[in-house]
This record gives sequence, C-alpha cells and structure tokens, in this order.
Amino acid sequence: IMGLNELVAKSTCSVDIGVVNPGLFSFEYEDIKTNIFGISNLPVGFFGLLKGRVNYIDTVWFDGERWIERNYAENGDVVYSVYVRDEEDEKS
Repeated sequence: IMGLNELVAKSTCSVDIGVVNPGLFSFEYEDIKTNIFGISNLPVGFFGLLKGRVNYIDTVWFDGERWIERNYAENGDVVYSVYVRDEEDEKS
C-alpha cells in the first residue's frame, strides 16, 4: 500500500481443542500501530476498524513448521492455504 511504512497488530489468540471445531484458531486485534506517510498511529481509517475484531482460521494441520488452513470458495469448493515458518524472519 503506497505510503504505508509500518503496520503492527498485537492480538490475543486461542486454539479450540474441543470435539466440535478442533484446531479452530481465533485471534482478536487489541492494539494496532501504523505509520502512514511518516505519521504514526492515526486513530482513523481502515486499520482502526480492525481493533476488537475477532478472526478465525480453520486449521487442519500444524506441526510448528507448516500450517495448513482450510477455507471455502464462493462455489463451495474446499481451498487449502499452506504457510511455512521462516525462523530467520522471526529474528528481525
């Protein structure tokens, strides 16, 4: 996004270990830090709308290195997204 220098969102999260939705990962944005065109923490705009919002990820596999998420396309087809952990990126 043009002019966006920084976007950091702190959140709380949990993983459902019950029998109904095992692996359902939920997270809620608590604090959002932005820097747009050199102006920090503007309280308005799209990013401010995320505060307090709860999001869900339907996890079908997680082993600490790979995370596979299940989603559904508009036509009902199952779609999988695969994320791979980058430990080097976590150091910075």
